[in-house]
Amino acid sequence: MGRTLKMDKRMDSAALKQCRSDLEEANFQCDEEFLRRFVASLGTKPFVILTGLSGSGKTKLAQLFAIWITPAEMYSDPFIKGAQIGNSYRVMDSDRISVEFWNRNDEKVVLPRKLIAEWADFIASDPELKDLDSKELRDKFKNDYELRQGEKFAKHAIFWDSHLKPAALAVLESEKITRQSRRTYEVVAVGADWTSNENILGYPDGLDLKRYVKTKTLDLILSAIQSPDQPHFLILDEMNLSHVERYFADFLSAIESGEALHLHSDVDSPEIRDGIPPRIELPANLFVIGTVNIDETTYMFSPKVLDRANVIEFRARSTAMSSFLKNPKSLDSTQLAAKGREFANSLLKLKGTFKLTEPETDTMSEELMRIFHILEACGSEFGFRVAKEISTFVGIHKELSDGDWVIRHALDAQIIQKILPKLHGTRNQIEPILWGLGNLCHTPRGEATETDLVLQRCLEAVRLEDDSLDPLAKDVEGNPKYTFEEAYFPLSFGKIVRMLRSVQSNGFTSFAEA
Repeated sequence: MGRTLKMDKRMDSAALKQCRSDLEEANFQCDEEFLRRFVASLGTKPFVILTGLSGSGKTKLAQLFAIWITPAEMYSDPFIKGAQIGNSYRVMDSDRISVEFWNRNDEKVVLPRKLIAEWADFIASDPELKDLDSKELRDKFKNDYELRQGEKFAKHAIFWDSHLKPAALAVLESEKITRQSRRTYEVVAVGADWTSNENILGYPDGLDLKRYVKTKTLDLILSAIQSPDQPHFLILDEMNLSHVERYFADFLSAIESGEALHLHSDVDSPEIRDGIPPRIELPANLFVIGTVNIDETTYMFSPKVLDRANVIEFRARSTAMSSFLKNPKSLDSTQLAAKGREFANSLLKLKGTFKLTEPETDTMSEELMRIFHILEACGSEFGFRVAKEISTFVGIHKELSDGDWVIRHALDAQIIQKILPKLHGTRNQIEPILWGLGNLCHTPRGEATETDLVLQRCLEAVRLEDDSLDPLAKDVEGNPKYTFEEAYFPLSFGKIVRMLRSVQSNGFTSFAEA
């Protein structure tokens, strides 16, 4: 009883530092820049794909972040400013100690939350008490006072009965909602036999018109609709264990178009189908995070799926593995519960637009057009959606960074998360693209000139006519000519090198397999 909502805090670099520190206390290691890319991706679009080595922490990051940023239980404070209590009172102000009530005559009464809680406890002890008028309730409370000698405010609870009864009933109703325990995240294991959206959205019972067969996913969506100020996370584990397009096409379309999802066609009575509406719109506070493993039991994602998500790759670094082996510990999610709940509302607001300066916008445009021309030369150019989402990501990445932010880091993240995941094919198809993009990601930027020398070099590389432009080329001493440390976009260059090695060894490569 007597709990209050905490003030929202801004989701920024300080929030990420706190999140990383809290994750480390729970024995989960995560680089701050990696976490920044993850959160910025959630803010850009509520669909993120985590791929990489099995057992590298993909599902755990999604699960632990959800536990960290959402409340342990969905408690709604009935005494927010402006709330109507009963038929006669309005909340003008409140804090964790007391509530200020005003009646219709603008008369004020300030009551301790503890006093309201004691009245609520008394009413909860006997369901019939709530039907008594306030004076009868006050008299019963007074007569039972000796049973509550140890309660701090009990001796004062015989006053203000007309305020206390509706306030206590408001608390009980709020706690009733809490006890129903709506979840804010679900980890749903995708099955190899998923062939339709019924595995996601459920289906109407063909034999019983009053029944709808629900799923954990549908329950989560309905919870998100009922609690629009709280983020909800749907974590689809091993998302590509079945063909994604077969069970997730409607969901993807709804994410993109904003159109409602069709559940059933029975609209005659609210009692039909367990109260499940015929159509629902995906709530803005629902985030979908899919995890992907690549082996002989899984399916590749189509470009249309990858086009709608940020794809973040997990890799096991030698330094991180060495540190873990020195002191291996199991994850302890109890250390994280609701520690970041003050940032929940701010996470939802990240979907807004953050403006870049004119020089930053010019730099982003110049780099994206270089990428576009390279891909265009190979018939693999990107569309307007990708360009818009990259622009949004860059703005959010800046919002989540310290004052020394440079746009190069955000663009590097978007090349590896939005451009490279769609690239796959045989050596003849993919090698020219990788040569061109490899040079783009490695070549240092100089002063702007009338001729774009960076792009000119990259287009020369696309033609595969000069072996010195091969990102895997070696110098006369046999050392790599193009090094990761010197790369302008190091994350993306490192991935391109792995994809080139894979295609030269196997004759085929894709983002997930390299």
